[in-house]
Amino acid sequence: MRLLTEHMSVPEVNVAVVSNKHLNNKKTVPANKETDSSENRNLQLARFVEEKKEALIHALSHFPVTALWLLNKYEQACDKADNDEESVLSPELIELLKNIKKHYQAVVHDKPLAGNGTAETRAKQRLRAGIKEFPFAFEDLTKLVDIIAYAFKFRGLTYKQGFFPEKKDYEVVSKRLSRLSGKGKPSLAEQFKAMDLYQSEERFLFLAPDETGRQLAEVILAEHDWLNCRQMLATSNSKLVLFIANQYKGNFLDFDDLVQEGHTGLLKAVDRFKYRLGFQFSTYAGYWIRQAISRSLSRSERVVRIPCGQIATINRVYKAKDELTNKTGREPSDQELADYVKLSPDEVNTILAISQTAVPLESFDEDEDDQTFAPIDFLEQKVFAHSYARIAESQLQNLISSAVKTLNAREAKILCAHFGIGKDHQMTLQEIGAELNLTRERVRQIQVVALSKIKLRYGEELASFL
Repeated sequence: MRLLTEHMSVPEVNVAVVSNKHLNNKKTVPANKETDSSENRNLQLARFVEEKKEALIHALSHFPVTALWLLNKYEQACDKADNDEESVLSPELIELLKNIKKHYQAVVHDKPLAGNGTAETRAKQRLRAGIKEFPFAFEDLTKLVDIIAYAFKFRGLTYKQGFFPEKKDYEVVSKRLSRLSGKGKPSLAEQFKAMDLYQSEERFLFLAPDETGRQLAEVILAEHDWLNCRQMLATSNSKLVLFIANQYKGNFLDFDDLVQEGHTGLLKAVDRFKYRLGFQFSTYAGYWIRQAISRSLSRSERVVRIPCGQIATINRVYKAKDELTNKTGREPSDQELADYVKLSPDEVNTILAISQTAVPLESFDEDEDDQTFAPIDFLEQKVFAHSYARIAESQLQNLISSAVKTLNAREAKILCAHFGIGKDHQMTLQEIGAELNLTRERVRQIQVVALSKIKLRYGEELASFL
């Protein structure tokens, strides 16, 4: 896959398919001809997708807020120490961010120097060049267009139809601006209120009002053309998704779900395909479609989801475990397995722990004749008291202890011995009298006096527990 993502010294293909007339034409894609093969059509559409994406990035590079947004988003990912494998930035991307940050700081530094227009212009040109080299994702471009378009409306600027040479361009811009009032857009308003920009900062980040209208029109029209080309390339290869998804039927997902996951892989292929490398688009898209479908199957086959990067490591550890078992004739220890796969023992223990399959507690066997046992049949059944019952029991014990403390020593001893308070067993009045050298009747009289004292002082509180 590395060969598919790096530029090589390969002659540009399919140059003769697209003429200069079509490049300068306002229609983004020429009509499909019967003489063009499907792959030439794909290369032609891929060329338009890349050209329109470059035009959109060029239009966005005129707004300094593009650089500020990139730094805020991706530098936060760089500073996090607990990132997983999929969110770690590559060294090339980090170097591009450092380059953009350097040029952005230079533009901010030269901005107050009104008399040094040449230095400011050169700093802005270097910043635009750095932005153009950044590999924007699909979400990055659409989010930036939303922010710039909302800033245009937030500042109270309006468009006039006479500004556009063609009426359809005005309709595209107006429709794009009207979409900002839909659902999910209040977050943009909250972001702008939180920024609390001064008028000078607005003119710097989003350009002057007269220049904003012209640049915003270029941004919205470039986005419109890019999305149309992108949609046409994905639509023309939708049958490829159906063909590949049909090979995975009968697994954990329905066919409709497989097709949906395959389309996500197709869109990734559309955004990352480089037509200059000389590869066929269907071959390149097939890798991404199969990867999306296989990853969705690996997520659905387990109750607890395991990251896709760990699945390959799990398979490697179990393969090594089988090889060592066949060689030695016994189960390898964790240390031997760690040395064989060149991992630490802690990593091997973690992999073996997360790779365990989930087992249901109850049995779902429909055959009632066979006596099958589920894990719940071997677990000890415990009855746990309700939390309110435990609280009430604790309060009752505290209240009884306070009531006993109000009695004298002999009354407290007789009452606790007879009712078993603080003791293992209860004693009869005869046993208590023999221990205190008192008659049974005298012990009963003392007990009645003690209960009367408790009833007088704590009777209402103790009755609430009945």
